[in-house]
Amino acid sequence: MQRVLLILMAVSALAAVTQAADDDEIFNVDVFYGWGGYYRPMEWTPVEVGISSVLTEPFGGAVTLAAQQDGLNTMNVTHKFALTPDMPLHLPLVTKLAYAADKCIVTIRNDRGRRQWGREYSLWDYSSSSRLLTSVAETDLLIGLVGRGKFGLLRLPKESVCQSSGAKGKVFVGHKLPRMVPWDWTGFVPLDLLVLYDPDWSQFREQQLKAIIQWVSNGGKLLLVLGSHPLSGNNPIAQFLPFELQDVKQVTISQGILQQWLLAHDEPETVSAWPLVPKAGARYYEAPTYDMDECLFATAYVGFGRVSVLAFDPSTMSDRQSAKSAQFWVSRIETVLEEESTMSRVNRGSRYPSNRMSRMIEYSGDPDKVISSQRRSQGRFEVGQAHGANNAVMEFLYQGIKPLSIWWVILLLTLLAVLLGPLDYKLLKRKGRLPLTWVTCTFWIALFTVGAYYGVQAIRGGDMDLRVVSVVDGIEGDDHAWSTNYCGLFAPYSDDYRLSGLQPNQWWSGISPTQQTVWQYNREVAGRKIYCFQHDGGNVPYSLPINIWTVQCLLNEAPVEKLPFTAEVGQDGEQIAVEISNNSDSPILNAYVYLQNNRGVNLGPVPPGETRQFDKKSRPMRLWDSYDQGRYQQYYHGGHRQTGSFRNNDAFFAQGSLQRTKAMSDYLARGAALVCAEYDQAPVLFTVEGHSGTPNHVKVARLVVFPK
Repeated sequence: MQRVLLILMAVSALAAVTQAADDDEIFNVDVFYGWGGYYRPMEWTPVEVGISSVLTEPFGGAVTLAAQQDGLNTMNVTHKFALTPDMPLHLPLVTKLAYAADKCIVTIRNDRGRRQWGREYSLWDYSSSSRLLTSVAETDLLIGLVGRGKFGLLRLPKESVCQSSGAKGKVFVGHKLPRMVPWDWTGFVPLDLLVLYDPDWSQFREQQLKAIIQWVSNGGKLLLVLGSHPLSGNNPIAQFLPFELQDVKQVTISQGILQQWLLAHDEPETVSAWPLVPKAGARYYEAPTYDMDECLFATAYVGFGRVSVLAFDPSTMSDRQSAKSAQFWVSRIETVLEEESTMSRVNRGSRYPSNRMSRMIEYSGDPDKVISSQRRSQGRFEVGQAHGANNAVMEFLYQGIKPLSIWWVILLLTLLAVLLGPLDYKLLKRKGRLPLTWVTCTFWIALFTVGAYYGVQAIRGGDMDLRVVSVVDGIEGDDHAWSTNYCGLFAPYSDDYRLSGLQPNQWWSGISPTQQTVWQYNREVAGRKIYCFQHDGGNVPYSLPINIWTVQCLLNEAPVEKLPFTAEVGQDGEQIAVEISNNSDSPILNAYVYLQNNRGVNLGPVPPGETRQFDKKSRPMRLWDSYDQGRYQQYYHGGHRQTGSFRNNDAFFAQGSLQRTKAMSDYLARGAALVCAEYDQAPVLFTVEGHSGTPNHVKVARLVVFPK
């Protein structure tokens, strides 16, 4: 009988293996990571999944990406799809990958949840030549290129370097075909600059163009190069641009302009161009005509981002210009990135350092030689300013968990030692049953194990603690507003939790405390898992396994329709008139205004649903007054805040808000005003299913206003 059972088990196992092999042969899956294989650790990264099959009937199922996103969290991203026979499917997904993340598991399941295909992709190898992905450091510059890489643009990594806070970094150019461009704005987050070089606009989908627009409005930088493919007026990019494109015409570029553009200027050049004219609503733009009547290169702020347009294809100039192509691109890219950080200008001479507030690009004949003298040792990654601010925010989020007193542990261990030792011995000796010691010891250990588990539940349990820090930013007269939420959830007992009331356009991910230096040789193994459904426009969690020993910290980023308040600012010398309308149901505890030249006004509270007017004289008020990079360094080395109160500026410089904070500094340097409002325990826009309670919510809204 046993022999028959063994034969049946072997046949079943062989059938299962054969079926799995057959399932794997049904699908052909290609996976591409990052921008040309480049990615920024712990930031959103595009992942393109191509699926084809030999199926004869339509297939409905879901693909799941599982990869470590930081030192604590593994993100599982699931996307449902329908596959038609003989029709390949392209799925543009987005995830986060930790530095030196070793693998990414891709799985396809049918509608019933049965595994149909799966593969483990090795992402990291100790040999850099064998790696599927290349990490981009904080001191490096990552340029995304869509379209033609002509006129030496692809040679930039060999002829330029990145200047960042006194350190030299590399320049990377990651190329994508139009059909591979991400469909969501998060797919562009790792880029410092996106270059659209005369792409074929007919190959883009509307979702891709809208994703570019959203990314720019949230702080991205775009360089558009016009060429042989006309940009029609009904294209979303054309409508988004702050410049009107005139009819194409032959334009002669004078020797003086060529010299300013660092090109060969021994004689003029003639090109076909679409001259640029600023739109009526363009603000803080630069559209010089030099010694011509036409503008061929212009730059302007759009939302919290910056856009530059080159009105002609530089590759159509004479061949003698090719030797100067690197200098030309460096000068144009510098204009998009800005020649000097305005944050540095605002705080020059103060104790508030800029600390890589912007990356710059410089021409270099031999970048490897320049970088080698300052290059960090291989195998480690230095995190940036945003992750240091993350640590400061998470200290507030972690206040919901209280460490278990060591005296409980000492008491339990002492009591167990007494029971296992003299007490157990005396009881058994009195009964004459000393050989039963192994039974009683097992009983006491089991009893204490069960008692410790439920005892800890009782001590550490209780009410759920939800802490949220929200930063909501907008610009006067602009439809683009953005919200970033930092959430800390302390669970009353270990379970699988679900959030409700979420919007489909939200992008959720985990965040965790990070050391300043992350090493590839001692990387942490992520023990927490986050399960998300990702569809067009959002990444929403449907399962959060949380235990009672820790706080699950989450980051939520999303565009919003409007700010909870509106404001108007009038300025007459040092006299400032401000009108604030609180359109929410929560009171504004305090409102204040930042102005140019480190001046500002403290306004006061505004009740919910009311409008208040203030007329005050401005006074010295340093921008981001509590910002100090030195205080963030303590979190890298296990330090703690000296004061228990939360500082708003911690969130202003954290991941998801830093780009907008830099843009606000640029606006202020050009004469705009910034109105900030702090709310008193505003309601959180989501809940935890099956649990109630009053969350601790710190909410700050910021509005860029143009004084009358």
